[in-house]
Amino acid sequence: MPGHKEMPARGLMDALRHPTRREFLARAGVIVWTIFNLVILILVWRDPGASSVVGNYRQAALGWWAGRDIFGGAIDGFLYLPSFAVLYTPFAILGEPWGDILWRLVSVGALTYAVWHAIRLYLPARSFEAFGPVLLLILPAGSAALRNGQATTLLLALMLLAAVAVAQQRWWPAAVLLGLALAVKPLAVVLLLLAGALYYRPLAPRLVLCVILVLALPFLRPDPAAAWHLYGLGLDKLLASAAPGPRAWSDITGLLDAIGLSASPVALTGLRLATAAATLAIGYLALRRQDGEIAALDLFALSICYLMLMNPRTEENTYIMFATVMGLFAVLLAQRQHRLARSWLLAAFCIALGNQAYGNWIFRPTVLWLKPLLCLVFLPTLIEACLGALFRREPGASGAISG
Repeated sequence: MPGHKEMPARGLMDALRHPTRREFLARAGVIVWTIFNLVILILVWRDPGASSVVGNYRQAALGWWAGRDIFGGAIDGFLYLPSFAVLYTPFAILGEPWGDILWRLVSVGALTYAVWHAIRLYLPARSFEAFGPVLLLILPAGSAALRNGQATTLLLALMLLAAVAVAQQRWWPAAVLLGLALAVKPLAVVLLLLAGALYYRPLAPRLVLCVILVLALPFLRPDPAAAWHLYGLGLDKLLASAAPGPRAWSDITGLLDAIGLSASPVALTGLRLATAAATLAIGYLALRRQDGEIAALDLFALSICYLMLMNPRTEENTYIMFATVMGLFAVLLAQRQHRLARSWLLAAFCIALGNQAYGNWIFRPTVLWLKPLLCLVFLPTLIEACLGALFRREPGASGAISG
């Protein structure tokens, strides 16, 4: 704000040891986040197989090197690129429970660092005040994903770090992070394509190289012919899993089914294509009308919202990604724009996203439709941000369409 002098930024450890009154909630958030994840590590140590998907990752990694079909014929199971099996190998070799514990430490550590890194960029003078609240707002929707050790947590961290790198115009780190995100989970392709298209001059060539390296990673296997065969099985499964099936999901179809507007596969394909075009157009406007740092956050949020609504296999636990978006927007609106009513509304949305944690009497009536509905309700706020009407541009700032 004009004439407003920012206080010097305080370090994280200083704020933890000697919090101000405004930092007390932030310290509570960090403590709750830390205790929650420490409890998870203890539970994993006592019973690695309980409430966990990590066993699938371990079997896939070991099976890849043994030459086994790690994908199977059904549409469930290992739905990742072979690159992820290769990357998970060190954790698989450690086995239970230490490999499972290390995997969760890496995943939640990366997400914690990504949130802190983003907050330091957007609120440098009030980083700690915002850091704890964002972690608290992620927990309701993210508790199950964190407990299960889902790769979505690491995917989210890499995508957020990539968005921050784009905001800082660090193109090689952005490309490497997006490549790693794609290796962890194919869902990263949405942000990868969006950023590559809108920052095509500085970023696209680097992205192409990183994607080639990621796709070539599984051929480190001693038998390239077997690797090629297994690669084909994996691609077939990824394509098959995207086809409509009897199981309901938490994407837009969950909401449409709940209100009696079920759409045909052809109509859904058309909707996804139209939404992809609209996402690209809105992202283009964000780069034109908003300063470069906020525009990168807008692109991150656009890609997450597209995944929540249009990915045909969005799960309830996937909404840890959307909770992170709303948590960041909530603290930015409160501390950067002083729009407290909008900030509290988004915080309430984050709490509502934790419906699976509040008992079946809440979860069963709201399963599949509540979370996509909240995502739709958030879209006007996101579009307002992309059009430059939500966050004030810094004096002298300009768009970054060409980098």
